[in-house]
Formats: sequence, C-alpha cells, structure tokens
Amino acid sequence: MPAASTPESRKRWRWIAITGTALVVTAAGVTMASAATSSVPNIRFTKVYYNSPGTDTRSNTSLNAEYAQVTNKGRTTVTLTGWTIRDATGHVYRLSGTLPAGHSRIVHTGRGTDGRPNGHRYWQSGNYVWNNTGDTATLRTNKNVVVHTCKWGNSGSYTTCTAPAPAPVTSTRTVPPAPSKSPIPSMPPATGPMSAPPSMPPIEWD
Repeated sequence: MPAASTPESRKRWRWIAITGTALVVTAAGVTMASAATSSVPNIRFTKVYYNSPGTDTRSNTSLNAEYAQVTNKGRTTVTLTGWTIRDATGHVYRLSGTLPAGHSRIVHTGRGTDGRPNGHRYWQSGNYVWNNTGDTATLRTNKNVVVHTCKWGNSGSYTTCTAPAPAPVTSTRTVPPAPSKSPIPSMPPATGPMSAPPSMPPIEWD
C-alpha cells in the first residue's frame, strides 16, 4: 500500500493579492487583474458659498445666502434618497428625491420650503453650518460611500469645487511565460594524454 501523502506534498493553488492586484498563474502565463471598484454616479459638489454677504446676523436671509450646490455630471437621473451632506464637525443634511442629468441641487442653510424655487432645499437650521475660516463638505451615498469632498481655507466667500480624481479602471492583461532555457550539457572530463593538433603544412611564397 503506498504511503499516505504528507501535508508538504499537497499543493494548493491560492489567489495572491498584492496591493489590490490579483495574480493568477495559468499555462498561458500570469494574468494580472486590477481590483474592481464599485461604480458610483457622477454626482459632486460644484460650489459652496460658506461666507454669506454682510454681517453674520443669523437672520434667515443671511443663513440662506450660505449654501452648498450639488450637480449631476452624469448622463442619467440619480436617486439621492439617503445621500448625505456633512461638514467637518458633524452637521448632517439628508438628501432625497431624484436629480436629473445636468441639474443641480442647492441646499440653503436656513429655513424655507423645499422645492421653492425648483431645485432648492433648506437645511432648516437657525445657525450657520459652513465655517468661514475653513471647512470640508463631504458628500456620501446611501451606502455611506464618500463620493466627493470640497475643502476651502480662511479667505474668500465661496469656493468652486474641483472634480474628484477618476476611479481606477478594472483591466486584465496576460503576461506570457518566460521561455524555458535548456541547460548547457556538461563536457565529459578529458582522459589520457592530450593529442597535439596536426601540424600545418609550410607556406610557400611565389
């Protein structure tokens, strides 16, 4: 009866993940596939007016002059229900409804009636949300995925938010295996006396 195989003799193929890249060894070579990323709609901040004009009196007019603008830069309508806008200190506004392609949603800090005018929403806050001395607006999906952040410093009254960096693209490519090299055959050791090379005939000159 043959001896039972030892654990060392059992070979298992495993996925090897190195910095988000998977390597699969096949007969055709090594297949490299970058890690897939979840697709998120192209929704982002386009403008935040964090320092309303005039003196900060906390009047509703002054509060509503402070706002964050979110724009759908994609090609399809996106449902925003469950999405959130947050500042650096934890104030949260929950979005709702849909946002058609190419349209914007403007969220004012103060009180008002949502949808008046069309596309405008209200935080219903009695205090300012965005800091004049610097803050960060964060947009998250209903699955708490950060879609975009917009930052500013302690100068100016508003900022035009830059587009987020593009997400990595999933790609697959196969690296052909290296050609095998045949070992160079070793020469047998010399035995016996070495024979002298044959002598060359003398050169005759005309």
